[in-house]
Amino acid sequence: MPLSADKIFAILDLYSEKKTPLSVAEISSLLNAPQSSVYRHVRLLKEKGFLMETEKGAYQLGYRFIELANIVRMDQRLSTIALPYMKKLTHDLGETTILSVISELSVVCVETVPSLQSIKVSSEQGKIVPIYAGASSKVILAYQSEELIDQLFSKQLVKKFTEKTLATKTELVENLAEIREKGYAISDSEIDVGVFSYGFPIRDSKRNVFASLTVAGPTHRMLQKNEQEIVLKCKQAVSEIEKYV
Repeated sequence: MPLSADKIFAILDLYSEKKTPLSVAEISSLLNAPQSSVYRHVRLLKEKGFLMETEKGAYQLGYRFIELANIVRMDQRLSTIALPYMKKLTHDLGETTILSVISELSVVCVETVPSLQSIKVSSEQGKIVPIYAGASSKVILAYQSEELIDQLFSKQLVKKFTEKTLATKTELVENLAEIREKGYAISDSEIDVGVFSYGFPIRDSKRNVFASLTVAGPTHRMLQKNEQEIVLKCKQAVSEIEKYV
């Protein structure tokens, strides 16, 4: 019998400061569900680290929640740190700046400062984009393991958004090598036609790339700007952000 996501969330929702730990019998009674079904769901949650068993055979929330809480805190802290530098970049360059973080096989926008120009590129907090397309994503992917890249293709996750999307493994691997050599990524219409962007890696205290800072705008306007000026200003901003990460 397949396990129900609704029941898994219902089990987790039972926990509170006053309700922990809980036995399978107690969970069964609170949910009015068969103990056999509850046990299967509890066993899965235990295997995944979301529940842990006590010496008396009851279950309490597991350490996986601490890991997830740390990720949330990091995202919030990163946004707070980066926002002043993002605002300055948008002011100086006249284009939208975007802060993104890796999330498994995707990249998530956690902060954005939009351009004040009438024609502009926009993004939203929480927007999820593929890790293999666009400057903000590829500059993160370039510093991840080969196994992650293999997963993208073995799971057939790579697809073309536009004719400029790099959708073969050979093309993508070559481009990622170029990104590492230059230290930043460039994207032109890879996800959205007419959008041009520069992406720069952000490293944590262990020098692992986990986020990116991106400047994006309409292609016709971005191509008129001085690339070296953009690169210099963005690298300076990233350097300042990394001091506090």
